[in-house]
Amino acid sequence: MNHSKQPRPGREEERSYLLEDPGKTDRAKGTLLHLSSKCTIANYVRFADEVKSWVVSGRVLDWGCGSGHMSWLLDRRGLEVVSYDLEDKRLEKFIRPDIPFHRAPNDRDLPFPDASFDGVLSCGVLEHVPDERYSLAEIWRILRPGGCLFIYHLPQAYAYTEFINRMRGLWYHRRRYTVRSAVNLFREAGFDVATCRRSNLFPKNLTGLPSQARDAYNRLSRHVMAIEGVLTGVPVLNWLCHSLEFVLYRSESPLLAGGIEGGRRLCDP
Repeated sequence: MNHSKQPRPGREEERSYLLEDPGKTDRAKGTLLHLSSKCTIANYVRFADEVKSWVVSGRVLDWGCGSGHMSWLLDRRGLEVVSYDLEDKRLEKFIRPDIPFHRAPNDRDLPFPDASFDGVLSCGVLEHVPDERYSLAEIWRILRPGGCLFIYHLPQAYAYTEFINRMRGLWYHRRRYTVRSAVNLFREAGFDVATCRRSNLFPKNLTGLPSQARDAYNRLSRHVMAIEGVLTGVPVLNWLCHSLEFVLYRSESPLLAGGIEGGRRLCDP
């Protein structure tokens, strides 16, 4: 990572706008915890930039939009965004008249026409749905041919943070993935893998720690991200990272997508 490289215009302002006070997140009982971490927010900005690099213009579904922060970031990049979730939990500051919100009728079906989106964003969503194969089939259906599915915060099978949380009696993901299992799942659903990487070697939200500790962590966020950027490139060590990240694109039909061999070249199993 080049420490001398300056952020693109507006990125620092975006990070400041997204950041919530750690004390406020404590009062909200952790519901805004992810927005009190500068490291997590830096990831969100990176995700939005990556989506824009693949979908230069067009319609993107923010599947499971939560607070609405990713919809807001994508809208700022000139994309036509549709926010979608089971409940409307968007923060007021992320609500825009040009970003429609659709309430999900259930946790399975997507109430959109076939081939109606150029991209779909899944930021910490796929691992929570009741039937991942059904959800992927629905996403394949609403994507235009060649359209992209962006998957972030997919929990990795060997993540040490998941093990620690389980030992501490904190919440953890019961459904976790290896690169091999994820790529095979995507292939069966009709997606080819464009990129694959491991991320989040260091914890970001610091669940269970007081706001003062999270505030101190924020002051070191640039150093944390720089060190992590190096370590996540180290083979075997990066198997301990918390997350997998994928950019996928819709192939012509399910079971015709490239298999694990393609995923292997991009990211070791």
